[in-house]
This record gives sequence, structure tokens and C-alpha cells, in this order.
Amino acid sequence: MNATRPQEVPPKVSVVMLTYRHEKFITQAIESVLMQKTDFPFELLIGEDKSPDATRRIVEAYERRHPGKIRLLAREQNLGMMRNFVDTYLRCRGTYVALLEGDDYWTCAQKLQLQADALDAHPDWVICFHTVRFVTDDGSRPSYLFPSGRPEVSTLDDLMEQNFMQTCSLMFRNGVVRSFPDWYFSLPVGDWPLSIMLAQHGRVGYLDRVMADYRIHPGGVWAGRDPRFQLEQSLRMLGQVRQILDPERAARLAARIARGYVELAGLHADAGDPSKARAALWGQRRFASALRRGFPHKHALREVLRIEAPIILRALQWLRRLSRSRRARNL
Repeated sequence: MNATRPQEVPPKVSVVMLTYRHEKFITQAIESVLMQKTDFPFELLIGEDKSPDATRRIVEAYERRHPGKIRLLAREQNLGMMRNFVDTYLRCRGTYVALLEGDDYWTCAQKLQLQADALDAHPDWVICFHTVRFVTDDGSRPSYLFPSGRPEVSTLDDLMEQNFMQTCSLMFRNGVVRSFPDWYFSLPVGDWPLSIMLAQHGRVGYLDRVMADYRIHPGGVWAGRDPRFQLEQSLRMLGQVRQILDPERAARLAARIARGYVELAGLHADAGDPSKARAALWGQRRFASALRRGFPHKHALREVLRIEAPIILRALQWLRRLSRSRRARNL
């Protein structure tokens, strides 16, 4: 009589880790997953995107030491971050999915347990996130916490205004989003649009507890970039996201984008680049033209004057201060 092999218990949580050229950081990232203390099984899927450094060698060694716990997806050719993410995510077997990039790390051994418990307890939550500490790799800037002062529950409408969740803090329900639009693969980062797609199916829960470090370093794909680049790419992404929203939300998001282009024009003007400032104002007009409300006339006009006719703007500001001074004297 042949003994039957015990059936494998499927993981409750799948951890998605994307890595590329992370030889300095990947050990700390993997160890922060392995230190998790849970009363359920979890798996770590590592999408290694054909790094030219020693990242793959390090990850392969971990996979050999932890068979069944770590699954390495060793790319034969570089897929790029978004295709690497989608392919890795679609292979997850867990009820929940947690995200951790190869240059960040978790700092709390109960993170997976706490977030899974929260999602179990709140079936209306589709995402659970927590506070993260931002740290610079070289210590050149003081660390700080993000976010701060968030309510326990947020919605899709809140996420349309700003991205208040860091990637390494996310845990969400698996299977809610199974297909991705073509434009998703051309984005520089994918966590914000992914969160918006998820939040179409439920609410967003927040745990006010610091459980991860987000590392800022020169090789990072986002945090170390110029604020103008970040804002411009965010606005381009939001313009694409409008396609998957209902008409009312799409109109509200267009107003948000229009305001963002006015802000971008101001940043370009401050940097002494009037041509890019003008281009940003044209972007603002493109989104604002479809609106019946929310058109930022006053702010857009101020930026137009600041770029094209600064003398007139200074004169108008002087007249406004003079008028306020006279009203104050007459009170």
C-alpha cells in the first residue's frame, strides 16, 4: 500500500517582490519577508528582471535554501517593471497579495498577520495599507513618516485626488483585478493606478502603524526623480485612468488633472523654463475644456500672466495690496 502524500496547504498571502539591479538591497528585503510570524502559510514570488549585477545569484541562493516558500521567476530577457509585475502578480496563489520591491524592506514581523486579520475582519475593504518610514540610503536627509493623519477608511474618490499609499505597505484581495489595459504597461510606476482599479471594488483600510521602510536612493525609479517629472508622469497616468471610470468620476478627475497642470506650469516657471510652462498650460486647457465645473480660471490666469506678462501680474498684485490697505484703513 502506497502512502499518500499530504496535500499542500495553499498560501493565504502571496508576497510579490520585483527586483532589478538590487544587489545592495535584496538580502534585507528577502529577510524582512522571511522574518514574518503568521498563523498561516505564505509564499514569496520574486520577479527577477534579468539584472546585470549579482541580484539573481543572491535570489537563487535564497530559493535553494527555502524551497516551497520562495518561487523565483527568473526572466530570460528584461520585461520592464510593469510587465514583470503583472506576470508575477497573476501567478499568486494566495487569498491576499502583499507588495514589496527589492530595494525596500519591512520592519515589523507581524505585518502580514495584522493586515490579513484586518482584511478578514472587514470584508468591505479591498485594500489594507499602513504607515511607512521614508529613509535615504546615505542618510543625507532626515527620515519621515508617510502618510500621517489618514482616516481609517478611504474610498476611490479619495484616491483620485492623491496617492496616499506607499507600495511596500499594500495588501489587497487577490483576483479582484485580473486584466490590465494596454496603457498600464507604458507607465513609469503602477501602484497608484492599480490602487484605483482595486478601489472600484471596495473600500481602503488604514492601519496607523509603521511597518516598513521605503528607501530613497539614486537608483530608485521614482522617489529620487525631479518633482516636475513626477507630477508630469502622474498627470499622464491619471489621464489614462479616466478611461476606466464612470462619466461623473471621469469629469471630476479631469478637474483634478487640470489643476495639476496649472501646478506643473508653476513649477516649470519657477525653474526658468517658460516653454515647458506654456506646454503645461495647454495641457490644462485640454482637460478643462470638457468640464462644466471645476475650471481653475483664476489660478490658470495667474500662471499665464506670470509666464507671459510678469510686469502686468506684478502691477495687478500691487493694486490688490493697495486696495486691501485702503479698505483696512476705512474700517
